[in-house]
Amino acid sequence: MRSSLNKAAFVLALRTSRHPGSVNRELNGVMGVDRRAEATKEQLREALAYVGDRLRALAAKSRARPTEQDAGPTFSGDPPF
Repeated sequence: MRSSLNKAAFVLALRTSRHPGSVNRELNGVMGVDRRAEATKEQLREALAYVGDRLRALAAKSRARPTEQDAGPTFSGDPPF
């Protein structure tokens, strides 16, 4: 479970453009431990659920954001000046 959390933390760091160390500190705070090795299985599950929620929120946010292809042309015809 610890390796799954490590992988999820790395993916979260990549998706949020944050340093992996800052993501690890955040997760240690969520678990209430100084080092991940001190965490119980329940704390690891809680942190893994937290990371999963954050990644799902980021995915939903990126799906909701329109892309240039979705927006189409900004104007048609002559420019407004």
